[in-house]
Amino acid sequence: MYKAATFFDLDGTLFDNDKQVPPENRQALAELKANNVLPVIATGRNHWEIAPMLDANHIDTLVGANGAYVWYKGEAIVKNVIDTDVLNRVTQVAKEDGLPIAFYNENTVAITMKNQMTQNNYKLVHQDQPREDPDFYQKGPVFMFLLFTPQKPIEADMQAKYEKLFPELTFYRNSPYAIDVVNHGVTKATGIQALLKQPELAEATTYAFGDGNNDIPMLEFADYGVAMGNALPQVAAVAQFQTTSNLDGGIVNGLKHYHLI
Repeated sequence: MYKAATFFDLDGTLFDNDKQVPPENRQALAELKANNVLPVIATGRNHWEIAPMLDANHIDTLVGANGAYVWYKGEAIVKNVIDTDVLNRVTQVAKEDGLPIAFYNENTVAITMKNQMTQNNYKLVHQDQPREDPDFYQKGPVFMFLLFTPQKPIEADMQAKYEKLFPELTFYRNSPYAIDVVNHGVTKATGIQALLKQPELAEATTYAFGDGNNDIPMLEFADYGVAMGNALPQVAAVAQFQTTSNLDGGIVNGLKHYHLI
């Protein structure tokens, strides 16, 4: 039985600005496990994107794709697949608007087309642009997709348009170039709820660390929500505690605040 579980966002939280886990955070993860606390990655990223990082830090638990995919000790226990008919309709509207879409599952990604927004986005997350395959979603499951939208001020209107057209989906603005999209009601919190049904987590106190819009449900759900010092104001507003930034020992300071390490 675990006495606690800690849920870490990656970008702007556990990662530094080079998208790496800094040494002090690696040490903190090891100390958590030694203290019978389960470290969990809770991210908008997908399993294939971070598998090397999970292996390097000996982490076997993931709430990925903004809660649409949950992996525990080598087994996927949640796969929340977006309906193909919905994807057909979204793809058609996006094509009319000239907007690329990137489709994700636990194994890979493909994109409908490339442009400057896609190039900027993947440069930001230190990844190569995906291969082009407009029909990818018809060939296998899709847990989430990225809708690439223009820069401000158009982007807010564009997001509102798609939210109105597709109430069966949830939209998270996590990038200046793209919106994360999953099934309606899917959040990091719903992924955590599914994970906590594991018997060995039944009595675990939960702690969540994050900085972005998709972290808000997780911070609200956890027993203790921790906003990073670099968190958006709306994220800090729902947290019980705000630690220092991800570049200033925020993870270590937050874990020490709650006597977890």
